[in-house]
Amino acid sequence: MKTNMKNLKRLFAVVVLITGLVSVALFAFAPQVPVLIREGFPPEMWTGKGRYALVSGVSEKDLEHAPSLPTTAQARFDSSGGRAMLVDQGGSLIFESYGQDLGPSNRLNSFSLVKSLVGALVVRALADGHITSFDDPLRLYLGPDAPTISVMDALTMTSGLLYQSEPAKSVDDAGFSPFGPLARLHVFGIEAVMADLDVDLTAKGQFAYQSVNTALLGAVLEVAYDKPLPQLLSELIWKPAGATNARWQMHSKIDDVTAYCCLFAKPRDWIRVGRYLLDNGTPGEPFLPEYLWREFILPDLTVSQRHESTYGWHLRHDILDREGERLAGPFAYFMGHGGQMLYILPESDMVVVRFGDRLQLLHSTLYELVPKT
Repeated sequence: MKTNMKNLKRLFAVVVLITGLVSVALFAFAPQVPVLIREGFPPEMWTGKGRYALVSGVSEKDLEHAPSLPTTAQARFDSSGGRAMLVDQGGSLIFESYGQDLGPSNRLNSFSLVKSLVGALVVRALADGHITSFDDPLRLYLGPDAPTISVMDALTMTSGLLYQSEPAKSVDDAGFSPFGPLARLHVFGIEAVMADLDVDLTAKGQFAYQSVNTALLGAVLEVAYDKPLPQLLSELIWKPAGATNARWQMHSKIDDVTAYCCLFAKPRDWIRVGRYLLDNGTPGEPFLPEYLWREFILPDLTVSQRHESTYGWHLRHDILDREGERLAGPFAYFMGHGGQMLYILPESDMVVVRFGDRLQLLHSTLYELVPKT
């Protein structure tokens, strides 16, 4: 019995020692892992817990609840885990549906929808003269540690970025690992990983979805305007669109926001922002010069390019061209993790916002909003 107890104590001591060594190794070589374990994955809905920056908006406006979605659209929304879906046409909210126990007051996580707003701010910076050209090297704004790519390379996600001494795919969002560089970026911010960024010349010019591109653009914007990113979004898009206060997740260890993710806002505010971008601001104060607005929202693409869901200046492009449907024409859309979508349809004068826990079919979601001709 005494021998067994001694063996158990030794085994326990060994386990404690191994656990301690593993913990030390994690802190030394992957210090982001304990932070990620403690924080968990970003929540789908606002909880008030965590570190967030305020994106200042306007006072809340009273707005009557719009009718629910048409029957077929509602059925698709319900079957795909929908949390919120709103439709604006001509500047008026015409449909509005929410998931169980949800409503207009809930703030939902944008995930990557906010990437497209960072893209819009980059285009605005060009219009304002704070960025002299999309061909400008990032080093012009961020110094010699920045990778040797241009603003346009990052804006179109064709930069070919990789991290030194790591597999090229590790920088792509699809190759995410809590031990990898994207996880370090999320915890410590762009400054902590910028010197490790390199360019794969064989991949440069090819599209690869890499959140680090948006993080770099966010840093460029802050330098170009000499203002924090949440203030820029508030002043140039959020408030002018009539949106209310929102919260933007901050990196775990620094006081900068995660430019590529996690703006918590009400669905109606996303409708307002989408309408503001579709209308190109207001007649008296356009958001962009007309030529830049068209390049951003309605670039000159072939039908084939649109059917491939071409990635433009941090947003995607597609087309509705099915015979017998009332909705038709080219459109732009923002897309977030799982099921967040913001559609901008110029030819139908329509904005659609959809949140959920998984994707709905892209075109069917829109075609089912109005009856066929």
